[in-house]
Amino acid sequence: MGPTMRSYQQFCPAARALDVIGERWTLLVIRELLAGQKRYTDLQDGLPGIGPNVLADRLRSLQQAGLVEKKRLPPPAASIVYALTPRGAALRSVLSELFEWGLQLAGEPGKGDAVRASYWLPAIEAAARRGQVPDGPDDVYEFRVGEDSIGVAVSDGQVHVTAGQPPRPDVVLSTDARTFADLGRGALAAEAAIKAGRLSVEGDPAAAARCGALFGA
Repeated sequence: MGPTMRSYQQFCPAARALDVIGERWTLLVIRELLAGQKRYTDLQDGLPGIGPNVLADRLRSLQQAGLVEKKRLPPPAASIVYALTPRGAALRSVLSELFEWGLQLAGEPGKGDAVRASYWLPAIEAAARRGQVPDGPDDVYEFRVGEDSIGVAVSDGQVHVTAGQPPRPDVVLSTDARTFADLGRGALAAEAAIKAGRLSVEGDPAAAARCGALFGA
């Protein structure tokens, strides 16, 4: 535990876990790093509202707990980045379950809320795991949520989800944050969203059908 972390002082696995990851912002730092290694400035950009001292403290605590490591990239980048250790990456399933539970609370974004497609990576990964990877050729799907994108690649029966615009997507699905949340928690069917003009689908119709099958649309 870092210098500012407080212990619940209970001999309980949940309490011990919260001693390490229960501080404000800590799980969101983990969420950001689940998308891949990042520079300090990248983390600040993905966590609007966090103070630089708080971010530095959370990263220090996570390093001390063995969940995050600091690395220097080789030239020409030569940047310092933060990455999850295997122990830190094991929190992926915890975040996925938290996203599943939190989907029922995600309505319309509030005034001043930061809206980033990358925040939804664990939710999309969880949804893909629930679905059945359809037979057929490898596909790449792009989910555009507002101005941000998430890429979903299906290859050899495996699903890979990444932040950012994927190269040469077979299908592009565009929507807004509220519709994306409604689709994710099952409050709105994809067909109804398309009819209402809240979801647009462009690209190969066969790939679009496979995408729908993967996510149970």
